[in-house]
Amino acid sequence: MEITESFELSIGRSRSDHSDHYLAFAHLEQVLSNTDIESQSADLSTVVVEICLDKSR
Repeated sequence: MEITESFELSIGRSRSDHSDHYLAFAHLEQVLSNTDIESQSADLSTVVVEICLDKSR
């Protein structure tokens, strides 16, 4: 599988549901999150590369 195909298959909404248990504090924390992955046009590729190379972030 090519990397571009992998990215294309990832487009859409992903939901994560997990819990953390803190036995020392008798505490349960449930975390729900949604992640939206959208396709971007190729003309943004230079902006993405610049962000990835920016070491000040």
